[in-house]
Amino acid sequence: MTPSALHDLIHRDFASARGGNARAFERMVVATQRMVASVALAVTRDVATSEDIAQDTYLRAWQHLGRMQHPDSFLPWLRQVARNRAIDHLRASRPSADADVLDVLPADGDTPEQAHDRHVHADALAQALDALPEDTRDVLLLYYREGQSSQAVAALLGLSDAAVRKRLQRGRDSLRADVLQRLGETATRSAPGLVFTATVAAGLTAGTSPAAATALTAGAVAKSLPKLALATVGALAAAIVVMLGGIAWEIRDALRRTSDPRRRRTLVVNGVVYGALMAGYVVALAWSKQQGWSDATVLTVAVVVSLLVVVLALQRARLVRDDKR
Repeated sequence: MTPSALHDLIHRDFASARGGNARAFERMVVATQRMVASVALAVTRDVATSEDIAQDTYLRAWQHLGRMQHPDSFLPWLRQVARNRAIDHLRASRPSADADVLDVLPADGDTPEQAHDRHVHADALAQALDALPEDTRDVLLLYYREGQSSQAVAALLGLSDAAVRKRLQRGRDSLRADVLQRLGETATRSAPGLVFTATVAAGLTAGTSPAAATALTAGAVAKSLPKLALATVGALAAAIVVMLGGIAWEIRDALRRTSDPRRRRTLVVNGVVYGALMAGYVVALAWSKQQGWSDATVLTVAVVVSLLVVVLALQRARLVRDDKR
């Protein structure tokens, strides 16, 4: 999400959320959840713990939102609560042999070999975070979770773009290239998504206290998740339907201008390929957000699709022109 889009969303939904509109608050959660989880992860170095802290942070925000007077206070307050809760957790945690392990994947159902590999990988990543200067950890984690956009990181963390770039460089200089790559992959893969949002949403309906959120059952999460997924799929389907309708209208107009059966068949095939290409592109854009594709990858896909669209358009124009001759 761009800095301006983030600013507009918070300013648009703040008043409604402050008045008790849970849907408006959920939109604010979706826009900021990677930031909150990354701030907590930079302190705790444990993905599962960082998500618990992030959920607790949002429930506290829901409780105290009515006391905030201005939307510009929301992000700074959210960051501070997440950081304080993470520090409190570390102070309260009993030292153990596993305290330095970054838990990157769920252990349930692992084979002994998978569990071993996961532990080794997590331990290496925890050591990588230890090697980073403290003020670069959340910046580096969020950078990968936000599609490697320094401007998005700057907006979420309340820093200038120049300060973010400086800290990113310090972080990169602190790690070997292979360790940095693994850290980036893990940060992207472990970023909170629909399940996290559903858990927070279920917490809002189950009760306003952190204790109520902790006691949420898997059934409550499962009940909320389909609604969120359905809304996302519905919006995606609507966009595809509208786009395919425009393509069908364009192909229909081209068919009216040609009478040759062979050319008409070619135009129909052209339209089907065109529609499939554009529908696939819309789905790929939605998928890229979930998978944290880099800007370079998204740009490459866009260029390839644009070239194919031009080729198909030129073919349609040639068919219509040849028919007129």
